[in-house]
Amino acid sequence: MFSTTHTKNESNHNEMTEIYLFINPIDSRCLRAEKEVLKFVEKSTSKIRVHFIPIHNLSTVTQYLATNNLSKSDLNLRNAVCSVTYDSCLYYSAATMQGKKKGRNFLLELQDALIEQKKSFSEALVLEVAKKVKLDIPMFLEDKELEFTKTSFEADQKVAREMNASSAPSCVLFSNQHKDHGLLIEEGITVELLQALHNPNPLIIEARNQMISKNGIRSINKASLQVL
Repeated sequence: MFSTTHTKNESNHNEMTEIYLFINPIDSRCLRAEKEVLKFVEKSTSKIRVHFIPIHNLSTVTQYLATNNLSKSDLNLRNAVCSVTYDSCLYYSAATMQGKKKGRNFLLELQDALIEQKKSFSEALVLEVAKKVKLDIPMFLEDKELEFTKTSFEADQKVAREMNASSAPSCVLFSNQHKDHGLLIEEGITVELLQALHNPNPLIIEARNQMISKNGIRSINKASLQVL
């Protein structure tokens, strides 16, 4: 998990947007969603806090197989995908222990290697990426095996369940425009959609509500959450 605060205009100092992006580290759609969220942060004039949270469950594995036109009935293949995904999640969690920025850089570099460059997942590749983003390698490997890292991963899964984010990518947006609830976006996570949902102009409330309905965006009641 990592957070980024980005401020360009002090007149908007009272505005705060918080984004939880739930991802499968090895899924190309998640990488695209991450890039869209980061573009949104870069273009925003208000404070943004972002959390990239890895999730791993039956749904995310099935989605990955479907996205890559792989057999859903091949048990060995499914187990291999489960193993790679889980290890990637733990390595990412371990990387964040050396700083949220380094964790983010590790994640993006690992995804670039796996998704864009089509490299096979291995510990050698992980270490190559870790060295590239200047992680302390002995500490990184030790942290990956800690019980605390696994507990942190399980805590992330609890956050996802609380926010009803069972698929990846899923994005939950909290902002001043939605004071009592968050918005769960499961399809079409783009900078344009995030900007429209975040727009403070009261004149576009009806248009925003129509967009929420059209895109199947669901509300998350803040009062029921323990993570905020």
